[in-house]
Amino acid sequence: MQDFRENPNENFRQAYASTALENDLFDDNEMEVELASPWQRMGARLLDYVIFAAIFMVFFFILAIFIKNSTTVIGLSLLFVIAFGIYQIVIMSRDGQTVGKKALNIRVITEDGDNPGFVKYCLVREFGYSFIFTLIGMVSKTLGDSLGIIATIVCVVMLFLEDRNRQTLQDLLAKTLVIKN
Repeated sequence: MQDFRENPNENFRQAYASTALENDLFDDNEMEVELASPWQRMGARLLDYVIFAAIFMVFFFILAIFIKNSTTVIGLSLLFVIAFGIYQIVIMSRDGQTVGKKALNIRVITEDGDNPGFVKYCLVREFGYSFIFTLIGMVSKTLGDSLGIIATIVCVVMLFLEDRNRQTLQDLLAKTLVIKN
């Protein structure tokens, strides 16, 4: 049977266009990037938590076995958490990726296509967003917890909105995108 469509590859192009982003914000270069899938983004976040928890548990148990003073174990565990946090901040600032994002080959860029760096990625996108809910939680714990849960649900839904470039609340706040590397 002969295909009488003007362009027989139209379905493929439409499917590709749903994950590719062409945006006027990219100046005259008309840079084209492929957005990370919702599953890649959620997987990267989950992987970050799993990696941190696994390393922390091993570190904590090794300390608990060899050091009998509980205050020392807690203090060294806290130092580990701080060291891991600093490592994540450095790679997020430098590469636009956490350990989970590196593993899934995705990264964060600004809407201009640049690396967001420390201010946009760490301060605005990660800490600023969390700080908003922390402040609300200080006023009313119930309200802060409720809004945090609602915001999480909203962000998951936003991951599936291709026409909005799959930008979550954090992305909108920092003007960032998560793309495939």
